[in-house]
Amino acid sequence: MTNPDKPGTEFGRGGPTIFDAIRASFWLAILILAALVILPAQMIAHGFGLGARRIIPMVFHRVVLRAVGARVTVRGEATTHRPALFVPNHVSWLDIMVLGAFAPVSFVAKSEIATWPVFGYLARLQRSIFVDRDRRQTTSQTAEEMIARMREGEPVVLFAEGTSSDGNRVIRFRPALIGAAESLARATGETVWIQPIALAYRRLNGLPSGRQHRPRMAWVGDIDMVPHAWDLLKDGAVDVDLIFGNPIPFDPATDRKAIAQFLEHRVRQMHSAALTGKDEDLPPIAR
Repeated sequence: MTNPDKPGTEFGRGGPTIFDAIRASFWLAILILAALVILPAQMIAHGFGLGARRIIPMVFHRVVLRAVGARVTVRGEATTHRPALFVPNHVSWLDIMVLGAFAPVSFVAKSEIATWPVFGYLARLQRSIFVDRDRRQTTSQTAEEMIARMREGEPVVLFAEGTSSDGNRVIRFRPALIGAAESLARATGETVWIQPIALAYRRLNGLPSGRQHRPRMAWVGDIDMVPHAWDLLKDGAVDVDLIFGNPIPFDPATDRKAIAQFLEHRVRQMHSAALTGKDEDLPPIAR
């Protein structure tokens, strides 16, 4: 199948043209300049406890989305209830950019992200909660950090699959990963609101991606982040649906496993509906 926007290339798999490389180089330069401005500003805001420390990462995430040509369609609304835990599916490092561009949030992320160039440093300044899977960091330590963020009124984003998928499916949610909500609810007696979120990568270069091309946007296994990001810069256009389901109250009497199963089912339902175009099964588009 030929992409009409890129004559002579196979959709999603064709060799890059000189124009692709020029475009990617231009946006790479823009990202470097943005990082040189934004990172020092975030250091200052973070050091002095300024409110801007919550907004500056959003600006950088939006610059990254613009660089890769990502167009985000938002369906539904983020809950205004607090404390809140956002539980999306996980496809790519772009998930962090999409969610981080939408609202000030804290991420629970694997420790490898802390070593990424630019992005890792920004993640640390954004006070991401890093989990070292090799050392099997204790659940209680991670839960304590998550609870601290939620008590400050900042939603925490948790990828409950524990890993990324190929973009065609939603992997089983791990009940242990939402233990922070259970701990907070039982310690304080208050209700924690857990919101299911689906991220669906529907189009590449303006055309439906399909099962065979969608993994090109995914970041799975041992794929290096830099080559993957460079390929997306050259592709130049990604369409993403960011879908907010109805928040679920989690109180001290709630069954954690039952909630995890419900969240998994709802995220899978919204993700599938977005990929297959079944708008009747999706929240309305936010205006």
